[in-house]
Amino acid sequence: MREKIIIILPFKESLNPKIAGAVSIYVTDSVKNSFYKNKIKIISSDRANKKIFRNKNYILNFCETNKRKKFDIIEIHNRPEYVKYIKKYFPKTKIVLTFHNDPLTLRGSEKLQERENLLKDCNKIIFISRWIQNRFFKAFVNSNYINTDIIYHGVRKLKNTSKRSRIRYRNLA
Repeated sequence: MREKIIIILPFKESLNPKIAGAVSIYVTDSVKNSFYKNKIKIISSDRANKKIFRNKNYILNFCETNKRKKFDIIEIHNRPEYVKYIKKYFPKTKIVLTFHNDPLTLRGSEKLQERENLLKDCNKIIFISRWIQNRFFKAFVNSNYINTDIIYHGVRKLKNTSKRSRIRYRNLA
């Protein structure tokens, strides 16, 4: 069976509203208002095996568990280090990476070469602010913004909330 869109939350982000972090709240709210809500599955560490206690084990467990499945899009939130594993296990799947924090402080995007590789490996990189986008492109000689977008938190189009989700996945389907 082919699943449409998988959203991978950072390790330790919970979908439980009592302990949810900013990223999981953002994702949950976005999915509720998405045109594609019936085609989206959110992955969190809520049900993860107790032996999984690190980011690497978390993403490798997801990859190994799902390696026979085909996905249209895998969206990763705030964990650029996951991209290399997703690219390896799901080479034909489109990858969307969303940055909620300063890319220069996150494993997998601290170095210029890592950020250049992310631009090459991801079909779309989304930032939640212009400042975060500027930090990502710091030290680039030629900044190519073509595969990047900014989607600000809390911004919704009042007349048609589903339009926001179509913007997020445009040119990917």
